[in-house]
Amino acid sequence: MEAFEEAFKKTTDSVEETIQTVTGLTNKVQELQREIESTKSVISSGIYIRWGRRSCPGTTELVYEGFAGGGDYDQNGASSNYICLPKDPIFDCDERTAGSVSRVYGAEYETSDATFHTDLHDKEVPCAVCHVIGRSVVMIPAKNACYSGWHTEYSGYLMSSYHGHKGNKELVCMDGNPEMADGSDDGNQNGALFYFAKAACGSLKCPPYSENKALTCVVCSK
Repeated sequence: MEAFEEAFKKTTDSVEETIQTVTGLTNKVQELQREIESTKSVISSGIYIRWGRRSCPGTTELVYEGFAGGGDYDQNGASSNYICLPKDPIFDCDERTAGSVSRVYGAEYETSDATFHTDLHDKEVPCAVCHVIGRSVVMIPAKNACYSGWHTEYSGYLMSSYHGHKGNKELVCMDGNPEMADGSDDGNQNGALFYFAKAACGSLKCPPYSENKALTCVVCSK
């Protein structure tokens, strides 16, 4: 009987040790999983500019709100990109002056048609810099929905400078439900301008493309 009790106790102790070992390993695995998720968040975080809006969609973090700007549409030396200028600029104490400079202008909508279903023609364009935590970001042209497995940040229309102007700009994705910037007036001051983009048939095949329809776009994250 004593031998049986001793054997039973050893078995019980062994089971308890095994349970403790398994519990410890489980806790370690959970800790490693948390570290992996934290590392993934740092590695795959993405930044994008939401053109035409003053805020970021959903739970996406707003880095800052600002004004769309860039080089003038009619200047040969105009910058070729749009930028999102913050509403709270900081300058050096001393003023730097030079005879030759690159000028940055505010941006306006050039949208006299009804594609946006609201009259924003000649109004200033806002923008928002958005931070997506744990996901990478891509802008897909000529689509208004993301591919399967991807999350839609926002969708809208491809816009850029007018093809006949001296200045040239990149193609960006303007939000499909745009608004005017804070303090926007009714003046036609020009500067950096946004026009709808359309396909030019030839080397770009029609179909599937069409010269008569504004090109869409969507910003996706995963």
